[in-house]
Amino acid sequence: MLGIPLISDYIHKVVKPQVVADRVDFLNYYATSLLLAMASLAISAKQYFGSPIQCWVPMEFRGGWEKYTEDYCFIQNSYYIPFEKQLPEEWDDRRDQISYYRWVPIMLALQALMFFAPNYFWNIIYKETAIQPQGIVKEAKKCSTLHGKNRELEIQNLAKYIKDTISIFSPNEGQTKGSTWSGRNATILYLLTKFFYLLNIVGQLVMLNHFFGGGYLHWGFQTVTDVIAGKEWTESTIFPRVIMCDFQVRRLGNLQRHTVQCVIMMNMINEKFYLFLMFWFIFVGICTLLNFFYYLVVMSVPRARARLILWNVNRRKWESLQIKRDDGKRFVEEFLHPDGVLLLKFISEHVSARVSRDLVNELIKIFVDESEASESKQSSSESSMEKPLLPSTKVNKNYYGNYEKNIKPYYTPRSAPPLPSQMVCSSLSGSGSESAPVIEDFIDGTLPIRSLVRARVAQQPNNNATGNDCGSPGSPSRQISPTEV
Repeated sequence: MLGIPLISDYIHKVVKPQVVADRVDFLNYYATSLLLAMASLAISAKQYFGSPIQCWVPMEFRGGWEKYTEDYCFIQNSYYIPFEKQLPEEWDDRRDQISYYRWVPIMLALQALMFFAPNYFWNIIYKETAIQPQGIVKEAKKCSTLHGKNRELEIQNLAKYIKDTISIFSPNEGQTKGSTWSGRNATILYLLTKFFYLLNIVGQLVMLNHFFGGGYLHWGFQTVTDVIAGKEWTESTIFPRVIMCDFQVRRLGNLQRHTVQCVIMMNMINEKFYLFLMFWFIFVGICTLLNFFYYLVVMSVPRARARLILWNVNRRKWESLQIKRDDGKRFVEEFLHPDGVLLLKFISEHVSARVSRDLVNELIKIFVDESEASESKQSSSESSMEKPLLPSTKVNKNYYGNYEKNIKPYYTPRSAPPLPSQMVCSSLSGSGSESAPVIEDFIDGTLPIRSLVRARVAQQPNNNATGNDCGSPGSPSRQISPTEV
């Protein structure tokens, strides 16, 4: 049932290369999954449509008896005893049974699904992020087939689209409370997918070791060591080729026990395949581990991201735009974000390094134009702001304008207030022959406003007919009635 070409075509349609993955991901979800699926097909065809087991039966077994014996020994547990050892007489002592080979095709199919599962998770979850890497990579492939002005225009449009896609949830565009990880959502999910790949490989090695009854990893290394040393490839207890099988036949109410010797030819295939599979898993596991730490460092360390992206920058354009080193770091950290770096990484992986380099240079040009526009807008807004009129002991004549017209009426009363004569006299006492303070002294900052007010109060004429309230020095002071106060 698994050898039908239609199923093979279906698997090829499902397990196909993705544009949102790198080469190490390809080894996991495509190469390894397809390898396991094809092995499952081949072993299933041999097991269910061929002759998986052949037994040496007694002479009296004829026709259907031989077929019955082989089918029974295939579906029931068997056991392995080396030829140099004696066969135990008691049936209860024959408990070292082998039954895994019947489950090998199903096990291989399950392993193929496990290797494909992280990629399936990634294909579902990245569509929920702000960026759409699959669509952008497909659009970038069009640039590789264009030339001249058409290619330049397509690069510009794609760069603007990438900028708009990345800056959807940026703080300057109205970031919401729920977008804490904006600009790095896809990166975190991609790193999580790579961790799932790594976890899957470790889990599969542990699962295979348990599936074969323990000693699988040790058997693999020991077998390779023996082959390299020139020793003969001996039969192992994990993949025995010759097994023993016990079964009973009921005849006329009596149970007759039989022990037959059988050979499992497909165990020769299983032995070679699982030996290769162990070292393949180790190879893919090492590649996945190094790849995971590479992406973890690059996407977590700003300097590493800047070095990865700015390496593609055209130095002449960099100098012509007069970009500083800090601006380059700000371009990678605040403009591209980790998701933008990941997107350019996919384009470089699946399209070409040239298209990725052209996009980086175009994005830098957009970044410089936006930075200059933002600085110009900020400087114009600062220049339009009015400076507050704060009181100061040192006043600028040019800033306040005509003091006689604007400020003098508020600090020079038109008539003297009904103050006690003692306070008026005390404001002028000690002046001697010196002249009273004038407005120019206030403007120059030599006197505070309070002195100016007192001086103006003292200079106002008295309305009483008696003359000066203070009188001459030594004259008695006029008594002030409570009503005047």
